[in-house]
Amino acid sequence: MAWRESRTMQVVWTILRVYVGWEWFTAGLDKVFGPSSAVWVGPKAGTAVTGFLKGALAKTAGTHPDVQWWYAAFVNNVALPNATAFSYLVAWGEVLIGLGLIIGFLTTVALLAAVFLNLNYLFAGTVSTNPLDLFWEALLLWAGAAAYYWGVDRIFIPRWKKFRLNKI
Repeated sequence: MAWRESRTMQVVWTILRVYVGWEWFTAGLDKVFGPSSAVWVGPKAGTAVTGFLKGALAKTAGTHPDVQWWYAAFVNNVALPNATAFSYLVAWGEVLIGLGLIIGFLTTVALLAAVFLNLNYLFAGTVSTNPLDLFWEALLLWAGAAAYYWGVDRIFIPRWKKFRLNKI
């Protein structure tokens, strides 16, 4: 057994996974049920995303812009015209990522979704905690099954594999 899969590291990975999950979960809860929910999933859904995206577009100027031309093109042609849909995706995505990581269910999928969102926030020119979160998520992906040893996936994945084999 590699050191990253030792009992001690399984506990470390679990604590880190739950911490990262809690960060996503609380961010999503605020967007879905908190004071800012009206502009994320409520009657004014899309307002917050539109403001965020327009802020990203403002960072496209200069010799070394914070936001690259190709991401600005995505923002202009895909994200802004569908701001309401993106608003729901971000808000509920953060909640589901958080839940998945906290309980260790579909951990790899949740981590990949978290990496995807963090990369998009970074591409949009927002640094904040995103680089550190991305680092933790990459570490948890590297840890593999040890990251969800203490989680639902420990039970779910073997049963899912058995179910899939029986279907073939």
